[in-house]
Amino acid sequence: MDIGNSIVIGAFGAVIVSLVCFDMFQSIILPRATSRRLRIAPLLIGKILWPSYRTTVRKLPASWRIHWYRAFAPLAFVTVIAVWLLLLIFGFAFLILIVGNYIQPPITQLSDAIYFAGTSVLTLGFGDLIAAKWPARAIVLMAAMLGLIFMALGVSLLFSMQSYFQQREQTVNTLTSRAGSPASGVVLLLRYRELNIVPSLANTFIQWESWVALILESHCTYPLLAHFRSGSAENSWLASMGATLDAATLLLTTVDRDWIGEADLYYWTAVNTLKSICAHLALAPIDEETITYAEYLQAVEFLKDAHYLVKNNQSGFEYFKARRSGYMRYLLPLSKSLELQKHVWLPEFKDYLPTSLQANDSLVAATKY
Repeated sequence: MDIGNSIVIGAFGAVIVSLVCFDMFQSIILPRATSRRLRIAPLLIGKILWPSYRTTVRKLPASWRIHWYRAFAPLAFVTVIAVWLLLLIFGFAFLILIVGNYIQPPITQLSDAIYFAGTSVLTLGFGDLIAAKWPARAIVLMAAMLGLIFMALGVSLLFSMQSYFQQREQTVNTLTSRAGSPASGVVLLLRYRELNIVPSLANTFIQWESWVALILESHCTYPLLAHFRSGSAENSWLASMGATLDAATLLLTTVDRDWIGEADLYYWTAVNTLKSICAHLALAPIDEETITYAEYLQAVEFLKDAHYLVKNNQSGFEYFKARRSGYMRYLLPLSKSLELQKHVWLPEFKDYLPTSLQANDSLVAATKY
């Protein structure tokens, strides 16, 4: 092998190894969202795997889709780990190829170099190939060292994502008894009134604010977390956030005397979270009407029946619509892009309503719009 070819092959191998190390460092070690330039994982997941996977699943029967969507995140995680490992092996294979004469027996073919690089990165050490001199020894030792670091970081990434996922889902699961399934902010307020615990909403919004802050940190650091699905097909972290935002917005714009300041703090934290995740996933906001005045009045009737005092309908609706558009413009593109269940304004079935309202047939009928 002449010097010119050796330089090109060695540079190519060094670039591949460097890109893998850079991507692993950005994806696992750095504690916050980073640039997507020169990154393997964001390109692989966001531009290749998810668009093609989503297109394929959309062609399946509706009853099958949720199961296949649930499988994406684990499959994508395994794929990213496998791609990192393969690229690391191929990168070191090119480096080993240029020092093949320093290995016993000498390596002259790429297939042999890939085999030796694989055993070095995976620290298998079969002994059938030996790095006899220091140029080869240095490369083999570097491959073994990066192989060990790769395994440790891969395990760390898995446990970090599992921890964040479990913390996220705790709130999603507990919200089912409060807001129904699928989640509804109106039902949440009715449920709290039914149980006579409306004052406790202040502390609840503080807890939800911490939950949303966790989502902001974890889902921007590990974007793949957004694809991990909740246990119920009718719920998602996005639906839970939308329902709690609807409840907060109703308290701030429509309900009188039960105004809760913590709802405003939660509102801005949640809106900033949705905006940041959209920006990180390169999703453009969608501005469209998501609720009509008639649908708003239906919710107001429920609140009145539950003995909430409400403000003037028309002015309250305009203020409510302005506030709601602040988060729906980010929630809609996330729901469409990630194929996630979003919250509902009012439940369509009687079983989702609080028991105090289930006997009121006229109100139940009003929800079926």
